[in-house]
Amino acid sequence: MPHLSTDALAALALGEADARAEHLESCVQCRAELTALRATAERFRAAHVPALDPPAAVWDRILADIGGDSADATAVEADDRPVEAGDRPTGTEHASRMPTGDLVRRRRRRFGVGALVAACAASAVVAASLAVLLVTQVGGGPRSTDLAGAALEPLTTAVSPARAEVIERDGQRLLVVDADALPTVDGYLDVWLLDADAQQMVSLGVMDATSTELALPADLDLEAFPVVDVSVEPYDGDPTHSGESIWRGALDL
Repeated sequence: MPHLSTDALAALALGEADARAEHLESCVQCRAELTALRATAERFRAAHVPALDPPAAVWDRILADIGGDSADATAVEADDRPVEAGDRPTGTEHASRMPTGDLVRRRRRRFGVGALVAACAASAVVAASLAVLLVTQVGGGPRSTDLAGAALEPLTTAVSPARAEVIERDGQRLLVVDADALPTVDGYLDVWLLDADAQQMVSLGVMDATSTELALPADLDLEAFPVVDVSVEPYDGDPTHSGESIWRGALDL
């Protein structure tokens, strides 16, 4: 089943009902995107940004974008044009110049969804620009390169999905594992790379923070060990895998 479109996810984030929402029950990716959109919407609501009067032609451009008809455009233009002294319309005339209910609803929905999608895109662009600016000011240009990534599916109900990335920084390959929170376990969390059949594995180190960076051996072939695994290990002095994994996912090499 195809993923939900950005418009559909944005509409759901704004509280609108969507018949395709049942797709979220089985799709981790769409649920994660919806969570991010809802967080963005909440940040904008909390900011209490005052409304500003749009330019005179703003609704014309919005109507052109959503395919509004000429009658709608006329209603918008009349509604936005200031009333001159001596030219104040009667109640009937004023009502005929007001946008229809359908147009208002389309304005509210399309502008809300578009604004939310644009806000998310703008946030990403600004964040990326600031990151590049900071690195450049420190000196030397961007110093990290993304090599591969993996969505880590939870193998227990005690955790949410996590994410792993292989990056290269200053000539050193690193595995970065990110999680919303670490579970409370009887022991510690160990990060492994497994072969496709989970018969051979390499221990990389302990995951002791929600974002953990672990160095990869220089001669390690990721094609031979493409699966990221996080396990719960007891303090028993046994260096082998306990068999109790809580996250696992394959790198997109």
